Amino acid sequence: MPTLDLINLRKQFGSVTNPVVAVNDLNINVADGEFLCILGPSGCGKSTALRMVAGFEEPSGGDVQIDQQSIINMPPNKRPTAMVFQKYTLWPHMKVYDNIAFGLKLRHLPKNQIDQEVQASLELVGLGRYGDRYPAQLSGGEQQRVAIARALVLKPKILLLDEPFSNLDALLRVRLREELRQIQRNLKITAVFVTHDQEEALSLADRIAVMSKGELQQLDKPATIYARPKTLFVADFIGAMNMLDGEVNGGVVKVGNQRLPSPAECVAAPAKIAIRPEDVIVTQTGEGAWHGRITQVSDLGHYRKVFVQSPDLGMLKLYLPKSIEINDGEMITFKPTRFLIFQGPLPPFEVKL
Repeated sequence: MPTLDLINLRKQFGSVTNPVVAVNDLNINVADGEFLCILGPSGCGKSTALRMVAGFEEPSGGDVQIDQQSIINMPPNKRPTAMVFQKYTLWPHMKVYDNIAFGLKLRHLPKNQIDQEVQASLELVGLGRYGDRYPAQLSGGEQQRVAIARALVLKPKILLLDEPFSNLDALLRVRLREELRQIQRNLKITAVFVTHDQEEALSLADRIAVMSKGELQQLDKPATIYARPKTLFVADFIGAMNMLDGEVNGGVVKVGNQRLPSPAECVAAPAKIAIRPEDVIVTQTGEGAWHGRITQVSDLGHYRKVFVQSPDLGMLKLYLPKSIEINDGEMITFKPTRFLIFQGPLPPFEVKL
């Protein structure tokens, strides 16, 4: 049974005559113990959706249910949720212990129980000896750990996180998200994590909900979203993608001066051809091969990122193994091994060569 359900959730700002729809009929279910990431660009409505779950924004329509019970009319402090914000929102005049203990004190728990719960939460986030410090004495990563401990000490059913690591440097961000994922698995707590960082979502989530302009584009496992995006937006937003104009006719799709096979279900009409940079091989000759001049090579450790200027196709990005000897300015012959054909609102057709 799902722990969290967003049912036709809607948020509208502005006047009746000039409305701005931030979230439009959003339907998402989050299972017990699942780590869900809501992913999308700035302004897509992801944080607004999370704030409606937390109770900080009032929905214009729809419902939020936990264990099939509506929480729409509950104030934020009565909901079985806890939220971690982008900014740490720690009280600077309080020590770490008091920041974490604040919510427990409001529940009038015994002092010895509060002490035990706070210390356990600090140990959970690796700050067991930091209870007597003030926030100003902590690094940004340590402050965010305290914020996570403060949320977890309340033992919420749902942990909500609104881009909690976006203010941190790249290396620390990776380390903290790995720690968070391990904590979430150990506690088996349901978590909803909002981010605009696709790498963060792909590495953290059990499933990803991709949003654009207030609407859900796709809800799926990370591997499925990457390999089989359902919309052009998802294909272009998740990972690198080469987008080419094509024309389907008679079982083939013409792309530049080349022809590739197309499924029989494709209609005779213009199409968008989406090719992942890794779904390309270098070849010497062969039917369906493309040609271009290498304009830039970047060594990224286990592979090379190569930009190729093709007279037919424009600029393309390829991910090639380091075993292939290539240099700036050289001509290269290559062809796709897999691509997607997008036609209108229909799901894409996958072609493997």
